[in-house]
Amino acid sequence: MSEYTTISLRKEFVADVEEYIDDEPFGSVKEFVKHVVVQEMESDDGVSEAEAKQIAQKLRDLGYME
Repeated sequence: MSEYTTISLRKEFVADVEEYIDDEPFGSVKEFVKHVVVQEMESDDGVSEAEAKQIAQKLRDLGYME
């Protein structure tokens, strides 16, 4: 039996993702997020620590992260 955890996302972000995937082959935001995360993990184009910090700051500025 698999164990799961919950990740909280702002409703505005989820609405944006839902709109984005409207014409895509994903049945839910969960499927899309899982796809993107797995794709990134398998990518050889890793994100540097500095890039990760910049991305996190942009997400905070947009209100998607605290």
